[in-house]
Amino acid sequence: MTIDVHEDIEKCDLLRAARLIEADLPPFMHYQGRTTYSGQATVIRVTAKGEEALKMRACSLLNSTQRPADLEASDAR
Repeated sequence: MTIDVHEDIEKCDLLRAARLIEADLPPFMHYQGRTTYSGQATVIRVTAKGEEALKMRACSLLNSTQRPADLEASDAR
């Protein structure tokens, strides 16, 4: 997956630093007092640690969106 948007490349940088993904990031470029990335980022893969984090996040979101009645119905099954 390639990423062009500066803010999204920054997010990739954080995810890569946390070892949740493997990615190639472009070098920084300094232009008119601003620092930006000089190209696209390429996400190579989600690591095992990243997959586990995704599962935990999905479970957390699922649990936070279920209403008590939904939980009771799923417990009864």
